[in-house]
Amino acid sequence: MVLGYNTIKKLMSKNILVENANYQNIHSSSYDVTIDKYILKFKKNKKPISFIDAQELNDMYEEVNITEGYTIEPGETILVVLEDAFNIPNNICGSIRGRTSLNRLGLTIATQHLNPGFKGKLNLTVTNNSINSYVITPKIQIAQVIFEKLDKKVKEKHLYSNQTKASYQNKDGRQGSMIYSDYIGKVVRHFKGNYYYIEDICMDSETKEYTIIYKNLYDREDSNIWARPAKMFFEEIDANRKDNITKQSHRFELVNDLSIDYTKQNKNE
Repeated sequence: MVLGYNTIKKLMSKNILVENANYQNIHSSSYDVTIDKYILKFKKNKKPISFIDAQELNDMYEEVNITEGYTIEPGETILVVLEDAFNIPNNICGSIRGRTSLNRLGLTIATQHLNPGFKGKLNLTVTNNSINSYVITPKIQIAQVIFEKLDKKVKEKHLYSNQTKASYQNKDGRQGSMIYSDYIGKVVRHFKGNYYYIEDICMDSETKEYTIIYKNLYDREDSNIWARPAKMFFEEIDANRKDNITKQSHRFELVNDLSIDYTKQNKNE
C-alpha cells in the first residue's frame, strides 16, 4: 500500500520517514527530496579499478561544494548529496525516483531503494544525457520518494540496520561506492592452498590504508586472526611461481561455492 499525504505528514511529524522533513515537499502520494550543498565528482582513473580495492574506490571521487553552483556538462555523471535524513521504520520501504521535469531536460536520476531499518543520508547518481549544460545548486528538488507499507513488519534480524554489510547506515551521504563490503563474510583461497574467511575491512589509523581482517579456516598455532593491506590482499602474482600450488593469478581469490563452515586441514602458510 502506497502511503498518502496525511499518513506521510503524520509520520514525519514524529521524525519518522524523514527526520528533517520539509512539509511543503509532501504531495498526494510522495515526498520530494532536495540537494544539499555537496556533490561527489568522478575523477578519471588511469587503470581499471577493482571492486575490492577500497582505497582506489574511495579516491575516485572529488567532493565539491556547490553553494555557488556547479555546471554539469553533457555526458557527465555526478553524485548529488541529499539533505534529507531518512529514518525508515521496520514496516515501510521506499523508492526514490527522478522527477518528470528533470527527465524532460535529459537529466537521468538513478532509482534508489530505501530498506526497512535504514537511517541516514544518501546520494543520488545524476547523469546529463542531453546536449546542454545545466547548473546544479543546493535546495533543488531532485527526486521524489514513494513510501510503501509492507504486509508484515520485518524481523529485527532482517532490518537493514542489523545487517553485517549495512554500509551506508547512519552515513551523511558524502561517501562513494562501498561495494568492497560485499566481500565481508566471503571465503577466499590463498595461492598456497589454504582457506580464509574475510571478517571485515577497516582503515589503519596511522597510514589511512584500507586493511582486510581475515581468519584461517584450518588449524595453526601462531594466530587465527590476520590483517593485510587491501592493496596487497588481492594483488596479482605470477601463476608459475614455485610456491603457487593453485596456479591462481592473485594472492587471494574468492571461492564462491564455500562458506565459513568449510574447514581445510593443511600445512601452515
